[in-house]
Amino acid sequence: MECPVCKSTKHVELNSHPDGFAKNLQECGDCGLLWIRNGEKTIIVRESEQKIAVNQ
Repeated sequence: MECPVCKSTKHVELNSHPDGFAKNLQECGDCGLLWIRNGEKTIIVRESEQKIAVNQ
């Protein structure tokens, strides 16, 4: 799986918290983004903590 923001594939994993588990919730360990894939659609749950230049 590739992070839709920073494009990292190294630290993307299923996210689980003590208060529950959401199906298909992915977390990027590099930039902190949380997202869900629904078919072709990507739904951002929590924004990335990484600042990315507009022209990248």
